[in-house]
Amino acid sequence: MLTLTEHQRSSPIPLTIAQQRTLRAVFDARLEPAENGCVRVTPGARVGAAIIDDVHVVVTPKVPIRRIIHMIGVAADPFNWRPEEVDGLSASSIDDALAALFARACIRAFGRGIYRTYRTERQQLSHIKGRIDVGRYVRSPLPLPVPVVTTVHDDHTPENQILRAATAALRVLPGLSDSSRTDLSAVWKVVRDVGTHPDPLQLAHGIVWSRHNNHYRTAVRLAELVLRSRSVAVTSGAVAVAGFVLNMPSVVEEYVRVLIRARLGADETEMPASWRGRMNLDQGRRIALIPDLGMRRNGRWQFVGDVKYKVAQGSGGDPATEIGRQADLYQLLAYVTEAGLDEGTLIYAGASRGEVVHTVRATGVRLRVVALDLTAADIDHQVRTAVSTGFSMAPPSSIV
Repeated sequence: MLTLTEHQRSSPIPLTIAQQRTLRAVFDARLEPAENGCVRVTPGARVGAAIIDDVHVVVTPKVPIRRIIHMIGVAADPFNWRPEEVDGLSASSIDDALAALFARACIRAFGRGIYRTYRTERQQLSHIKGRIDVGRYVRSPLPLPVPVVTTVHDDHTPENQILRAATAALRVLPGLSDSSRTDLSAVWKVVRDVGTHPDPLQLAHGIVWSRHNNHYRTAVRLAELVLRSRSVAVTSGAVAVAGFVLNMPSVVEEYVRVLIRARLGADETEMPASWRGRMNLDQGRRIALIPDLGMRRNGRWQFVGDVKYKVAQGSGGDPATEIGRQADLYQLLAYVTEAGLDEGTLIYAGASRGEVVHTVRATGVRLRVVALDLTAADIDHQVRTAVSTGFSMAPPSSIV
């Protein structure tokens, strides 16, 4: 097994050209030549595990695994998530911890029994059941079978199909603990007979949540994350690479968005996961702007911001005087200008905390830079106050 650490340069490693190419694709790795034909590998912001030419490659995160699982849980269900959910979870690997969390969510969802609902199904039967599909029947050259449209009450629902797909993906991962495999086996016994779907992730977008299926929400959200992480698998030449890889910037961004959405009292329509195609800098609508955070209410922008999974560029090494990278500040200024707001917030998620406000000289627009410490126990509080703290405590500055 090859163990690497996120954003950390490795010692010299002997790797084939194909393995190097796959490491770049799967883990966004940077490779440097070393002695004796070896290379030094620096993974990007992707963590997890993958099988690369029969080598089990694991990239461990710099953020504690329990904290990552906490962020994932909050993003999946911010109102019902309990911090104690991480108690007893394996801390040996991110995939094992997420598998255990997913299995627990499924078992809790099945507490009322597997979810069933009514659906319409077209069938060819030797007898009449439901109503005859007259259009298909008159075009049929034979009297039997009879094409009918029936109403079926069963467990072949989108929710269960998504859970089945995620469970099947997790069960084949190497390196899972015995407890995780036991829990996944219990889940599999419930969903194994559910019908499959060629694109379960697409099914998730069409689910309408109600009092009937809301108890499935956390499990389905976690299943979506599992399936997205499995889709990172790439093909290197003619060899398919199986892997479970989390994109840390995406995990942090969704976590921050969910907490800020709740803090502002917004819903997913007012603060969606993406503003792609909804904001442009120029009148010709050729310069697209895609803020990570944005809230529109009653046709007007109320809040705009961006999230960066990296340490802010400090002005003197003191976390309390983080000033932000120029390119990030220019990007935020573009968002604020297009939104017609007086203020924007730039959030850096790293290992230090602090806040500073820049006032743009020409317009008076305020650009807030907030550094969050992902390793701290009060990270939820840090995120919530990132959009509610005043400016009196932040060191002032001025930029053109």
